[in-house]
Amino acid sequence: MPRLPGLTRWLGVLVIVGVTGSVAAQQPAASAALRGRVVDPQQRGVPARVQVIDTRTGVIRDTQADAAGNFAVPAIAPGDVDLVVSAHGFAERRMEGIHLEVGQSAAVDVELRLSPVEERVTVAGDAGTVNVLSSVVGSIVSAREIESLPLNGRNFLELAFLTPGSAPAPTFDPTKAQSVIVSSAGQAGRGGSVTIDGMDDNDDVVGGPLMNVSQDAVQEFQVAINRFSAELGRSASSVINVVTRSGGDAVHGSAAVYLRDQAWQALAATLDRRLAGDPPFNRQQVSLTLGGPLRRGRLFGFGSVEVRNQNGGTVAGIRDTATRTIRRAFAPAPLDDLLGTFRADWHASSDDAVMVRYSGQREDDTSSSALDRAIGSASQRQQSRNRLHSAIVTWTRTLSPRAVNVFSGSVSTFDNAIRPVTPGVQLTYPSLLDGSSFRVPQATAQSRWQVSNALSLSRGTHQWKFGGEVQRVGAEFRLGVFRGGRIEFVEDFPDFDRNGDGRVDDNDLLFAVTLRSGKPDRDLVIPDANNVHLAGFAQDDWRIHRQLSLNLGMRYEIDTDVNNLSRVDELNPLVLPFVAERRRRDTNNLSPRVGFNWSTADARFSVRGGYGIYYDRITLEIQSLERGLDGRALPIEVRAGNVFFIDQAHGTIPPFAPIVSNPFTGFILPGAGASGINVIDPRLQNPMVQQTAIGFERQLGPRQVVRVDYLHNHGSDFIIGHTVGTVFNPVVGGPDRVVVLGPDAKTNYDALLVDVERRYTGGIGFRAAYTLSKSMNSANDDQIPFGNGPVDPSNLAAEYGAAPNDQRHRLSMSGVVGLAHGFQVAGLWRIASGVPMDILLPSGQSRIPVLPRNAGGRLVTSAGALNAFINSLNTSGGIGDEPLPFVRDDARFTDAFSSVDVRLSKMFSFGQARVEALAELFNLFNTVNVLGTSTVNYSGFSNVLVRDSNDPSDPGYLRSSQFGRPVSTAGGVFGSGGPRALQLGARVTF
Repeated sequence: MPRLPGLTRWLGVLVIVGVTGSVAAQQPAASAALRGRVVDPQQRGVPARVQVIDTRTGVIRDTQADAAGNFAVPAIAPGDVDLVVSAHGFAERRMEGIHLEVGQSAAVDVELRLSPVEERVTVAGDAGTVNVLSSVVGSIVSAREIESLPLNGRNFLELAFLTPGSAPAPTFDPTKAQSVIVSSAGQAGRGGSVTIDGMDDNDDVVGGPLMNVSQDAVQEFQVAINRFSAELGRSASSVINVVTRSGGDAVHGSAAVYLRDQAWQALAATLDRRLAGDPPFNRQQVSLTLGGPLRRGRLFGFGSVEVRNQNGGTVAGIRDTATRTIRRAFAPAPLDDLLGTFRADWHASSDDAVMVRYSGQREDDTSSSALDRAIGSASQRQQSRNRLHSAIVTWTRTLSPRAVNVFSGSVSTFDNAIRPVTPGVQLTYPSLLDGSSFRVPQATAQSRWQVSNALSLSRGTHQWKFGGEVQRVGAEFRLGVFRGGRIEFVEDFPDFDRNGDGRVDDNDLLFAVTLRSGKPDRDLVIPDANNVHLAGFAQDDWRIHRQLSLNLGMRYEIDTDVNNLSRVDELNPLVLPFVAERRRRDTNNLSPRVGFNWSTADARFSVRGGYGIYYDRITLEIQSLERGLDGRALPIEVRAGNVFFIDQAHGTIPPFAPIVSNPFTGFILPGAGASGINVIDPRLQNPMVQQTAIGFERQLGPRQVVRVDYLHNHGSDFIIGHTVGTVFNPVVGGPDRVVVLGPDAKTNYDALLVDVERRYTGGIGFRAAYTLSKSMNSANDDQIPFGNGPVDPSNLAAEYGAAPNDQRHRLSMSGVVGLAHGFQVAGLWRIASGVPMDILLPSGQSRIPVLPRNAGGRLVTSAGALNAFINSLNTSGGIGDEPLPFVRDDARFTDAFSSVDVRLSKMFSFGQARVEALAELFNLFNTVNVLGTSTVNYSGFSNVLVRDSNDPSDPGYLRSSQFGRPVSTAGGVFGSGGPRALQLGARVTF
């Protein structure tokens, strides 16, 4: 896109922010709006008085329809409202129980009846089941679903997976070990956005969500995966808008307990039963809520506290040298989690409403670290401490019957510290990560100040919104990475006595390189990785005709320092010849968005579509890579392993060669497997996705609706790292490669989304969501260039392939059925096709270079096909003149997913109180779902062509028995999709 002239550019930003008072109007996205037209029996407009009454609090919003009868009431708290319309000479019309959902703009047209005397007509209200105003593609997860559906772990974000286009994402960072990460529209989850009551709840350091809130504190949330309006930004995939519960005019509350125990738990299929024994597991979760009036009719409060104590576990690998196999056992993974949310809503006057909320989380846990292999050992676990606090104040001011302003200010902090369970060296075997993760210890802290303002104006058939946003994000890194070092083995087990000491042990293992910090006695500290984000938008939802609406928007965003512009003068002089172009701030992030919605006269069918440009955030970790891996602050010494000293004739290694007990003695190498000297490409800019959608909605009966949408998303400027040269680095005393972090990765996502929903009524509610999709990209991680780099740095187009979390088919079904005598049954059934697998060379350092990324399960679909390909490859000379081993006939690349979760509950009433006893079964049929956890290998099957023997004369040299064997299952030992588990609970509400 063309760049704006410098002066005009900055004046534009200052005018947008100054006039509107700052931030991207994300608060209105945590609310709803009601608009329509008041007419007489001849369909002529009536300038009537319109009142919207909140049924929980009794608070009234008052407005006036214009001469043509058009009215709009923005910034309404989601929930049930009554609509009262009155005009002189007409009977007053009252529509009761209109349900408004978060992010919804509902259309309710009202026809008044002539009446010479005062008369009232009361009817049941209905905002309609078909969206007739906007072109957004998304779904609402209702309070009924949040309250009734069985959730393993009770994290409400898991319900996002019931909506089309959304799926679980692999773990991409150690800080996200306990997070539920949502992948939408094929992205990896770093760039998705979560807002809570309009407040940004995202990790600007590494990406993904931050704070969790209790399931019982959530009223409902919206998942918008395409074509969301200009008031929302900082995401190129999805926006999840969460609304917390508030108090009302009546006192209400709840107390609940949920229990799990090892006696009610099956074991993971990949565990070695002889080693696993009876894993010690139990979980207790206690939740308390209380809400009600603090001053009746004016001030309302709500509070929620939830405690989770879990003695859990994870699957860990064990090297069995006697059988030369990797066995899998149980390793403890305890967790303690405290969640608290406290909210007050003050209706200071008929024109002013103020909301104040505080939320906090305190979490301590042990879990597996982020893995570069299919499985890690018990020593690869990490101990994490997370402390999160957030506070928000929102002021809604009615300026006139046709103008409403919403101002919001918030502050949040995140403090994370991770240390290894067992400090030491990381031992990277082809099939296993052992020792201590090289990524820990580490600590990060993030603070965010956010200010926003949005002005809504109603002018005839136009509903305008103008807003702006300012966020100031500060981050601190304390990284002990590479202090213990890392050894890259080329075999899992030793073949014979290579070092001549008279015994066969790990000192006979061959390893390619070692990596260790050049300053192993100190952490890398970056105290000030900061950024300021500014944005402004204008949105017009224009109801041209009762059956046709246009959604027209423009958004502008800018980040001040995500490309480390303020420290260009601190770059290592060694890399300057590789980045000669002048670095600039990315100032051309204009986001036009155009959509339409046409509906039939009876509002039971609509067609919608549109196009828009959306920009992703760049995480501050990119800034830390350039500042930390600059060849000076954190120099990585890459030294030769003992394979460089091997006697080719006899396969032995000399006494002076490095061995496992003394590994860091080889000569310096130019960064094979290391991060090198990282430098940001001057062209780096916010990744951009162009979204196109077309679809329809059809009402089936009084409560059912079917939605069908086709999406095409094309992404560009995503970040990938590639080597551009080698320099002599005097700090490490040898050559070091230069890695440029550039905007050269691309993404494409095509999907057909089908969503069938029945709102809960008459004791029945259900949802079925199907996604047929294809997700392609240029890197296994869409933001951070870790892991295996490009096979050919000069040909980045060869990296284009299936995304690691690409699922071609995904179906989820959920429902709630009320039965006689207070019984209720609720269930979830999730089905999905398998994800692809990268097929790695015997060293595990790179994929087969002549295959595309993640070819397993896509281009190569069977063991026979892979063996035929390997045979052809070996006939042509193999890879580097070395033949590749063949795999077993039953080797697999991927596994389908299926899990049925069921809840049976019984309600007992005691006056105003109700007691619900419940039992939940997760994975009812104990289906084995093989799946991994990391972006490097999300398939869950061993994906390295590890030779059975490294002796070329041994038949095992051309055989890889471990390849394609299942290693891990979805949800680990006790999570969603994992082994069958029973949970018992009880809940009291009043």
